[in-house]
Amino acid sequence: MSSLTKSVVFAGTRGLATRCLLFVIETCGKEHIAGILGASRYEKAWWRHETNEELWQVADRFGIPFFESMDDVPLGTLLVSVMWNKIFPAHILARFDGRGINLHPAPLPEYRGSFARTHAILNDDKSFGVTVHYLSKQVDRGDIIGELQFPVLPSETALSLDTRAQLYGYALFCQVWLRLLDRSANCRSQDELITQDKRKPRFYYMRMMTGLLESADVPRSGEELERLYRALYLPPRIEPPKWLVERVLTNEVRTLIGGL
Repeated sequence: MSSLTKSVVFAGTRGLATRCLLFVIETCGKEHIAGILGASRYEKAWWRHETNEELWQVADRFGIPFFESMDDVPLGTLLVSVMWNKIFPAHILARFDGRGINLHPAPLPEYRGSFARTHAILNDDKSFGVTVHYLSKQVDRGDIIGELQFPVLPSETALSLDTRAQLYGYALFCQVWLRLLDRSANCRSQDELITQDKRKPRFYYMRMMTGLLESADVPRSGEELERLYRALYLPPRIEPPKWLVERVLTNEVRTLIGGL
């Protein structure tokens, strides 16, 4: 058992977080989990279709303290974040002497920020990825411990890419976690990747997604319409705007008629 994982606080949302937490408990033992931070037990989470057990249910089952506010989490030796949807402020990271890891469902440093799956489709990327990195005061800029790349399929939607990213993310998390336990984990700084590997850093702000959803119906080619539709198809969180659905359906009908 690594001294780094003697007192773990786990934070997360969605089914992926539940799966990763159970793996941590399986490999470390519940006695090494100081607390679990998650969505309210009284909240009907939109991701309920992804899991049969929420984090608070895991906490109750194993007798682990459960918290709904970051300010309530106890001191620990390691903070583990999986799909956690809030930024950890400096005073929270200080409770762990700055030691924490995060599973980011996108490649870094190319896709810092939010809704990377949507932007990857809009950018017509041929590959995507998931990353485990150390937490830092700057969002999504910590040293990378592990990453895994996979192809973007031709008909990929934001929903299908999100689903596949979670599957690859679980595999990567398990590998990185085991390496942390046996102390064989290595890391590279993102600055090094930018300089040596010529990777281009980009931060995608939430307002960029808002801009896409509120964009006007302007002239676009059939290919552009179809790609935008796939990029914004992420139910139940996001649905393509009505005008886009109508334009795509109209374009499909015209294509079908033209082929007769």
